[in-house]
Amino acid sequence: MVLAPLKHVLPLRQLKLGTGANEAVCFLAKVAALEAARRISSARCPVMWNAVQALQLLSYLPFKWAQRWTPLGFLIRGIRNISKPLLLISVTTALVDHSKHVDQPNDTGDNATSTSATSLHLDTEGSEETIENTVAVNWLVQLFKELEKECITLPERFDKGELERFYSAANGDLSVLLSSLKKTIRWRETYHILSLEELERWSHLVFWHGCDVMLRPCLVIRFGFACSHLAPKDRPRFAQAIVSQIEHGVTHLVKEDEPTISVLMDCKGVSPFRFPMQMLRSVTTLVQENYPNRLSRLLIVRLPPVVRVIAQTFMQILKPATRQKMRLEGEGYQNALSEFLQTIPAFLGGDCNCTQCRKILGKVETKIEEICTSSKMQPRQKELQLELDGTACIDLIETELPAVNDSNHVLRAFIIGLLMLWIVIAFLAGINEPDALY
Repeated sequence: MVLAPLKHVLPLRQLKLGTGANEAVCFLAKVAALEAARRISSARCPVMWNAVQALQLLSYLPFKWAQRWTPLGFLIRGIRNISKPLLLISVTTALVDHSKHVDQPNDTGDNATSTSATSLHLDTEGSEETIENTVAVNWLVQLFKELEKECITLPERFDKGELERFYSAANGDLSVLLSSLKKTIRWRETYHILSLEELERWSHLVFWHGCDVMLRPCLVIRFGFACSHLAPKDRPRFAQAIVSQIEHGVTHLVKEDEPTISVLMDCKGVSPFRFPMQMLRSVTTLVQENYPNRLSRLLIVRLPPVVRVIAQTFMQILKPATRQKMRLEGEGYQNALSEFLQTIPAFLGGDCNCTQCRKILGKVETKIEEICTSSKMQPRQKELQLELDGTACIDLIETELPAVNDSNHVLRAFIIGLLMLWIVIAFLAGINEPDALY
């Protein structure tokens, strides 16, 4: 009796679009879902996507007999319904990978051509080096002519090595090189680089900490701590401090034979729902445009699980050379740090006793003493207050207590895996029996 009025309601299956539009929408939805699955599986488990592609063979005629077995028949019917979108994505991916492979310069062919050309004139072993030096002199001469023509004076830091880095970033295009140099010169005239005295205020958030294992200076950025403690109005100044530290580092710390730096970014405390994307984009743009080819390695540690998955997915669209410089780590970052740094900072669980580490731990201990001495609470109340004030002493606590959340990570991964399996089964069931959804 309760369902009687619902008989006069127009069924959902009669609200479908026309046949052509319905098929187009369904095809695009399948393509979008499969592309999302391909990107996620490529980042997390490439074997899963290869298995899905291999299962497509079961939907062809030679394997038609396999449908008689009920479990396998259900799977084959689901694969058959997504075979066309899957074939489209597979072909498109293969073509894109092939085009990337073709676009890569053939060093062997170029070297053979240049060698055969120079052998007509010189038979010495240093002929190729002579030609490279001649080419370098040629573009440098042309560059200085253009700069002189426009009455532009280069800053002192722009020596031959710096110009070669800008030239490499411009892919050998002299017009692009000239434009980027003029843009950088104008930027340096208007942008205020903080002095060492001004950087002291930010020394607990961004500072230089020794060298990495290749003896390159290492810049430590406590990005998560800054995001969780700084007011929004102070974040542009924090970005300015990062750029200023890079300027001081490439000016006074790097060596002539190794003019690059390494960066360690601690993201503990970053919220995936309040991520300061604008500030990060601003810093990244400034560094890429004004300090090209200065980054050697970037290690990002203590990323929240959600942010880490998103970052790893989007890393797949970057160039291979850029991806090789980056490494993302969650809570299990100790091994990566030992492979990256000579001395691990104390606030990340190391035994470093440098001035900077003592300063950071000293601020935490001072904060704890202030909490205990500035109030008239009972001892038990003081302990409760210290527990509640985890943001102030989080670094000190983490250096003293071992990690006990390994089982939680395993359980979370298991639950996520079951959820993904359930989504796939529901998707295939909806494709095989669409009437069951109404």
